[in-house]
Amino acid sequence: MPNYKGHLVGGIIAYGVLFFAVFAAQKPSLLIAGEWLLFTLAGALFPDIDIKSKGQKYFYYVVLLFFIIIAARQQFKTLACCSFIIISPMLVRHRGIFHNPLFVIIMPLLVWVFIGRALPHISQQLFCDTLFFIMGALSHIWLDLGTSQMVRKLLARR
Repeated sequence: MPNYKGHLVGGIIAYGVLFFAVFAAQKPSLLIAGEWLLFTLAGALFPDIDIKSKGQKYFYYVVLLFFIIIAARQQFKTLACCSFIIISPMLVRHRGIFHNPLFVIIMPLLVWVFIGRALPHISQQLFCDTLFFIMGALSHIWLDLGTSQMVRKLLARR
């Protein structure tokens, strides 16, 4: 079971695989390639937000920034709704839902759908970001569980 540094290395490898297999032909700018790397690394740390970890620490820093922005815009209903979602990692057991391959595929795609409808002009770029996030999260689960347990978890849902 790797620590956060091992998961970051796994995320970098996952980034390289996805980038060179799918997106290298597009020749993205350095800024876009860096953005995709950040999303992959965020995904690589994401499954451990249900325990005290570097991933949880960074997650809550981003949440704090998000809360400040929506409070400044006086979107208090959004703030209240998001508050309930944000505490969910503290209510589940470790290696539960956040280590489920289907969850880390479906949840980011649902977020992409909702944000993409609200902001259609960034939907395509956000989809690429989402793919890199998912790849990073799957690399985390793969490093924790191994290939056979990950496949078993995916097949158990059918």
